Amino acid sequence: MVIADLISFLEEWIPPGSAMSRDNPGLQVGDPREELRGVLVALDVTPAVVEEAVSAGVNLILSHHPLIFTPLSRLDQTTPLGGMIAKLVRHHVAVYSAHTNLDASGQGVSMALARALEVDKPRFLAPPESRWLKKLAVFVPPDHAAAVREAMARAGAGVIGEYTHCSFNLEGTGTFQGGENASPAVGVKGNLEQVLEVRIEMILPAWKAGAVVRAMQAAHPYEEVAFDLYPLENSDVSYGFGAIGDLPMPVSLEDLVQRVKERLGCPAVGVMEGPSRNIARLAVCGGSGGELVEAAWKQGADAYLTGEMKYHTLLDYKDRITVLLAGHYPSEAVIVPEWAQRLRQWLDGRPVPVIETRVMTNPLTYQI
Repeated sequence: MVIADLISFLEEWIPPGSAMSRDNPGLQVGDPREELRGVLVALDVTPAVVEEAVSAGVNLILSHHPLIFTPLSRLDQTTPLGGMIAKLVRHHVAVYSAHTNLDASGQGVSMALARALEVDKPRFLAPPESRWLKKLAVFVPPDHAAAVREAMARAGAGVIGEYTHCSFNLEGTGTFQGGENASPAVGVKGNLEQVLEVRIEMILPAWKAGAVVRAMQAAHPYEEVAFDLYPLENSDVSYGFGAIGDLPMPVSLEDLVQRVKERLGCPAVGVMEGPSRNIARLAVCGGSGGELVEAAWKQGADAYLTGEMKYHTLLDYKDRITVLLAGHYPSEAVIVPEWAQRLRQWLDGRPVPVIETRVMTNPLTYQI
């Protein structure tokens, strides 16, 4: 097994195309063709985490926060980033990061945070940054329709929630006239042909459009394939940001704060008290979630928990909703053991160790 095999699994689960436009997920350092010897899962890549990977003998670090977030103009080994990259290259340790694409996953950071706090059946708090869905409509002879549908489905089209192979099919008449150099699969060039065709429509994520079109064309009998690919305004129920849901039983604000401390391992929680003293509906977002507080308030959350929020955003929602700030690191670290366990299940007993970092990368300490 090579590193690229694990990357293929990750990108099917948390595709880089689902990341926000300002993000930089994916392979940061390393050669994906190298044999996979072991994986270290971490929230951040720091010098201590790099040393941990080297000492453990693994050659892939999976991190939530990208090592390289903005383009590099130079690689100076005397800087912390340059020194880490140089050490990674010397020891053949690759780094792969899944940031906002992991946030947007139904098995991602915010959903893990919601489960840790006992939110029942959490759902996405907000839709993706932009509309990610497209629809492909293609016109196919009836005896090839099944093969084309299957090819598109295998490439990632036709997924709606928990259902796959979703399509709509309508018969109609297609017309065409082949030119002098044409080699029509149906009819005779030079003649105006009228043929029975099936219009197949399937929905697909925007980042899979290229693969789906190629698969469709490969399965299609026509020399020139007629198809339409257009964007949709639908929200994709498979991806989103934040999470919201009801607690099994309402709890007091004091009890919720205690639960946050225990489950997230944070010694202190910042609290802005709102009108609700009993918390029945809880919204969460791992990391920096100030942009989603409006969605939490509009959807009737009694409290909103995130890692950090701007001062003026807090002021805007004072007396409207209770806000809990658990810190950036504690609100996201819950994903590390879940991510590691998912990898172990995928490896299915193959002799590739998956290690959860023991390095505390939270730059803050708490003095109480």
